[in-house]
Amino acid sequence: MTETVEYAELQYGWEKAYQDQNAGPLWQEDPIPVIPQAIDTLKQRNTHTVVDLGCGDGRNLAALADAGFNALGVDIAPTGLAHARRVIKQRSFLLRADATKLPLIDASVDAVTCFDVFGQIQDPSHLIAEARRIVAPGGLFVTNAFTLEDGTYGEGDEIAPHTFAYKDTLFRFYSEDEMRGLFSDWTIHEIRRISWDDPPHGDFRPYPHTHDNWVVYATPQD
Repeated sequence: MTETVEYAELQYGWEKAYQDQNAGPLWQEDPIPVIPQAIDTLKQRNTHTVVDLGCGDGRNLAALADAGFNALGVDIAPTGLAHARRVIKQRSFLLRADATKLPLIDASVDAVTCFDVFGQIQDPSHLIAEARRIVAPGGLFVTNAFTLEDGTYGEGDEIAPHTFAYKDTLFRFYSEDEMRGLFSDWTIHEIRRISWDDPPHGDFRPYPHTHDNWVVYATPQD
């Protein structure tokens, strides 16, 4: 099996991970701790429309909807979206699609969010480019990524630098320089580091653990 095939299978292994939870949530029901500040920042910028890329089972998307945004959640895993549909309860829209090939008009939304996704894809540059395409001039992109100090770093088999195969899924970790490099043609308003303790995630990660993340707020340059 080539490395390319391995990456492809790992990146799309989340469907099986959701299925293995017997239709229950893979993560805890509360949104990740990045969300409150993200919502405050979006409101300060008079944001109305938000596309949440990689919305998974909907916990972060639900918080965006509750905050009053006109939100669209996008994910490629049908089982994750099925759970999101129960969580969202028609408070926002859902779309099954590849986040790098969205059926959305150029410059059509005020903001794009992407939470807990960079760690699960080989190369986020295509996703970033698609976010840039759909966000309106002056619009905001908010995302997070695992640092090299994350508590789950090193779990599984290392298949590339700072990249591990864990239970048929991909986990990639980033230095600050790597994150800044991904946004070299954006204006970075803020890049900050945030840590939190996570509870067990069913059989997927059945023990408490600590996540350490970069959080980026950026606007496309002209």
